Formats: sequence, structure tokens, C-alpha cells
Amino acid sequence: MIKVLIQTALSLEFAAVKAFLKNTKVIRHPSTGSIYNKGKYNENEILLVETGTGNVRSADETGRAIEYFQPDYVFFVGVAGGLKDVKIGDVVASSKIIGFEMGKDDTEFKPRLDTIPSSYILEQVAKHVKREGHWKQLIKIENDDVPEAFVQPIAAGEKVVSSNKSATYTYLKKYCSDAVAIDMEGNGFLIATRPYHAHAIEVRGISDLIENKAETDAEGSQPRAVANAAAFCFEMISQIEVASVKLPDMTSLEFRKVLVDKLVELYPQGPEQDDIWKRAGGDISIISNSASRKSQWFNAIEKLYLGGGGKGISITTLMNEIKEDFPKAIQPFIKMD
Repeated sequence: MIKVLIQTALSLEFAAVKAFLKNTKVIRHPSTGSIYNKGKYNENEILLVETGTGNVRSADETGRAIEYFQPDYVFFVGVAGGLKDVKIGDVVASSKIIGFEMGKDDTEFKPRLDTIPSSYILEQVAKHVKREGHWKQLIKIENDDVPEAFVQPIAAGEKVVSSNKSATYTYLKKYCSDAVAIDMEGNGFLIATRPYHAHAIEVRGISDLIENKAETDAEGSQPRAVANAAAFCFEMISQIEVASVKLPDMTSLEFRKVLVDKLVELYPQGPEQDDIWKRAGGDISIISNSASRKSQWFNAIEKLYLGGGGKGISITTLMNEIKEDFPKAIQPFIKMD
């Protein structure tokens, strides 16, 4: 079982995602009163929250929800405008998000694009789901045209772009020519996931092609687009479940010794090497000052076994980060579904 946080900007998007869940119940944040829905999808735990529109609101809700729930994976699901190569109803999973608003306003505007990659693991899952095409069987709404999926860059700003003659559209075509879609939450979303080392990605359904946006929305393009995006998202979750790591019993001293030996082999400079402990959500200040790197690793794993090591770290988050660095290295002592 995995724990997944899904965020949406709009109530329409929230409803499309919730339609996939069973046994939903309301959860309130103990400090802020933020309201979430919690449900099940194929025995996986899904947390759902509506952030509101805009990068600032998205970042605020994302950080709060990750800190509270500590999910294994984080998605933002919703609609987007299509910039190129896509049609209404298609789905785009973000390979990266391009924050295009930043820059220096001199005698002419000089862009300083804020480009953030999506999780490598989730990008790979998205490409697999795209290739296999089974996600289309999960769509809960009728489509006039067969939707296609893309794993491509998405631009994110702070304004609705509704004309291909607008200054913003011209700017996007000039400086963000690889982006195939545009939204208003992706930049804040991915920025907020970084301190938590969360595996995160956006999944967007194309609801308009910029020009004639109001007319297209009035024809019902948004429900169709977000239904397609939700179907793609949940097929991704199914594929994550299939590929999820199943670890031996960590209470076994033998397992911990094998794990330490492997960690010393991969990170001979200790838990601080390549920020592996920190990237997994661990607190580096708890690492012992022992001269022996093996002792450092053993002490760190023992703390993790006892429930310590840092607020955000778990054996799963550590393994996920090791998989990013050395995809094949941990296979000898894990089992795959």
C-alpha cells in the first residue's frame, strides 16, 4: 500500500478525482482547519485537497499537506490550456514546470525562468502509462475524440491567457517554446514539494487551446479534460503500486546488517554523501561523529529502526532516493511485486 496526496485547484477537478475513491471521509488539519478527503483506491490511501487557483495558494496547501500526511507520492490534477501539439481532451504529465513570470524589468524585460523538473520516478511511470494506453479504459466521461497523452513541459504563471494575440502568449512562444500547456499552479506546487524531497508531478487535461477559451469552456470541455486527467493519474497510481518496493522485515538484525553493508558500498563517505540522508527526509544532525563510516551508517539505520532519524524519513523514502541514484543496486535485497 502507498500513500498518495492529490491536489486540485477547482471543485470540478476535486469531484473528478473523488469519483475514483471508496470509503471517503473528511479530515481536518488540527492547526489550520484545512479540510481534506481521505479515501481508498485499490487499497492505497489517497488524500485529496482543493487548493484554490494560483501558485501561491498551491504552494501553501502543498507544503502543509505534505508535512501533515507525509505521503509517498504527490500529484496535482486539473485542467490546462494547450499551447502546441495537443487537442482538447488530451492529457499532459509534466516532465518539468517552467515558471515564466520571473525576470528583470529593464529597458526590456529579461526572463529568468524558474524551471523545476518533476520526479524522475513519476516521469518514468507517466511515460510507461502513455505507452501502454490502458488509462483510457478508466475514463468516466464520453469523449468525442480519442484522447492522447504527452509527457512534456508545462508553463505556469499567474494569469489566465485567453488570446493567442496577447503579450503573454507571444512571450511564451518566444521563451517557453518547449511547453505544450499552461496552468496557474504548477510552479508553486513543485517549489513546495522540494524541501520535503517528495516525488511529485502534474497531470493536466487540455480544456482549451487559448483562443476562444470562454466559448470552449461553455461547451463542457473542462469536465471532459479533467476526467481524462484523473483517469491517467489513477492508472499511474496503479503502476506505482505494481512497481512498489517490498522490503524484508526491518526488525531483523540480519536485514539491517545487509542494508548497512550496501549503504557503505554505495555511499562510502557516510550518510552525508550526496545528501542522501537529507534527500530522504532525514535530519543530518542526528548522525554520529564516529570516524568509521560504517558505524555512522549503522547508527543511522538503528535510529531509523527505532522511529528516529528525522521527521520526514522512512525506510521507503530512503530506498526511493537510493533507487534514483543507483536503480539496480538495491535489487539483491528487496522484492518487487
